[in-house]
Amino acid sequence: MHAVIRRNAAIGLAVALLSGMAGPAFADRRADTTCAGDGCEATAENHETAHYGTRSKTPSPVTCRYKNMQIDPNATMLRPDGSVITGDGTGQWFERQCVDARDLARINDAAGPNPNEITNIVSIMEQVQAVQREPVYIRTRQVPDLIDQARSQLQFPVLAPKFSPASPWTFVNYPTSLWLDGDASPRSATAEVPGVRVTVTATLEQVRWETGDGATEVCAGPGHAPAPDSHSAESDCSHRWSWPSVGQAGDAYQVTATAMWRVSWTAEGAPGGGDLGLVPQRSQPVPVPVAEIQMLNTPTDR
Repeated sequence: MHAVIRRNAAIGLAVALLSGMAGPAFADRRADTTCAGDGCEATAENHETAHYGTRSKTPSPVTCRYKNMQIDPNATMLRPDGSVITGDGTGQWFERQCVDARDLARINDAAGPNPNEITNIVSIMEQVQAVQREPVYIRTRQVPDLIDQARSQLQFPVLAPKFSPASPWTFVNYPTSLWLDGDASPRSATAEVPGVRVTVTATLEQVRWETGDGATEVCAGPGHAPAPDSHSAESDCSHRWSWPSVGQAGDAYQVTATAMWRVSWTAEGAPGGGDLGLVPQRSQPVPVPVAEIQMLNTPTDR
């Protein structure tokens, strides 16, 4: 009888601990994550890469989420180490909830592949306890200001439009390859204040080529030169001119390329992240002379 009461009490405690966390997954003993309009709720997961706290392509084993505590922005809070944080009325209090996937893996391994009911409950409780909680104070204007500061520090490369064939001209109705020469890799800039770092990243998404004949070619990425052994100049980005460029300024079509950079941001030490839209970077015009191949039909001798 006492054993049953203790077991029921353990079940009730586990349910109570998990009730503040979204979607407990009893099948694989992992608590999951759900984000609402006021922030993200607690997580205990080892099946998802971190959304915050990484500055490289290597996923961090630690995943953090932030939950709006909905308390007085002038309140005073204590960190787990006993140190004091005092709100100044300009921001909001969040509870930062972090969990290390390696800790969860150790808990799962200790429980074994087929745990009984009590072991399963204890495993869930240990996962809940593995979530490290700490109050943080995020000033309302802090993150937006850091986004603007980091975005203003982004440096876009000078990419030179190229085309092939190009010596001394290309030809009417011939597929002419177009590409941007230079480093088109993603680039980032950061801005930070104590406890909060914002990173803004720009990735080249597409290039819009205005070919001087009224047409526009939209190509994914910077394009590339055709292979030297290729029998055609056509590549992943190309254009065909229907008329020769005689009579144009300088007897050439004036071609411009506008690189469209997709800009996004992430934060460390604060909730958030998202898309900042496309930023265009337009090249200087490049003359592309287009000649017409003349063919002469002559009768053959019989």
